[in-house]
Amino acid sequence: MKPALFWSALLVLMLGPSYQPAGEDQPPHGPGRVLVVVPLGDPSPKLVENVAGSLQKRFNFQVLVNDSVPLPRSAWYLPRKRWRAEKLLDFLDTLELGENVWRVAGITEEPISTTKGKRYDWGIAGLATIGGRNSVFSSWLFERWKVKHHRRYLRAMDNLVLHEVGHNLGLDHCPLKRCIMADAMGSARQAALQSANEFCPRCTEKLRVHLKDKKIRGKWSLKELAILRKTGWLPESD
Repeated sequence: MKPALFWSALLVLMLGPSYQPAGEDQPPHGPGRVLVVVPLGDPSPKLVENVAGSLQKRFNFQVLVNDSVPLPRSAWYLPRKRWRAEKLLDFLDTLELGENVWRVAGITEEPISTTKGKRYDWGIAGLATIGGRNSVFSSWLFERWKVKHHRRYLRAMDNLVLHEVGHNLGLDHCPLKRCIMADAMGSARQAALQSANEFCPRCTEKLRVHLKDKKIRGKWSLKELAILRKTGWLPESD
């Protein structure tokens, strides 16, 4: 199955060019880097469009949307009636998405889970490996906001998608709770509520080569900057 070669006319107008020309800020992959969004199961087209839009607005690589593919039965965990995220990551590797695919982001509205510590089946919002090719994320944990708090729902999904793809691009968890890359600490909803929905100075610097807007965004307090200095991510002030 091959990725769609174009977006809807409206989405193209909204997002503009799909990649920047090659330059000194481009990583070795060059301007042809492609991230493919893969709808798993039957997620809402609007949700898929928003996910792709979140990525395209922030990053300088090309984003394409693949046709929907069925969730693999091998990932179904019957005792808890949800889908194992690590098996979904493996499944994404089996899809024929084209030779130029650089990263793959799977999106679903179904519940997903993975093993965390002694808990074999822990419900999560997303999963990705640091520096890996694939990520997978689900809107399931944010469904309660979808109707009555729709803006919050969209913002939470934006934060989630950028967080998981951020892992694929090499970021670990951030010590700042308001950063997109903060560890959810077992509560994806709480993490979404407290997030500034921006990458902090430390994460911006580490992601700069991939970002369209390379400036630090958002307001970061002296206390937060002190935390970054304490953890070695910012130099001590003179």
